[in-house]
Amino acid sequence: MRLGPVALAQLIVPGAIRPDAEHSSPDALARRLYDIHVERYGFRHYSEPLPD
Repeated sequence: MRLGPVALAQLIVPGAIRPDAEHSSPDALARRLYDIHVERYGFRHYSEPLPD
């Protein structure tokens, strides 16, 4: 059996995972992980925008 290439990615979640959080709720993180899985771009991803 031949498998395709392996894709690696890292999702960084600063702070706590909270159900009421915009960027770090379980549902938001699940969507983000799925997007990272499907789009396969880059390695390091953050659950929320970084401050300037």
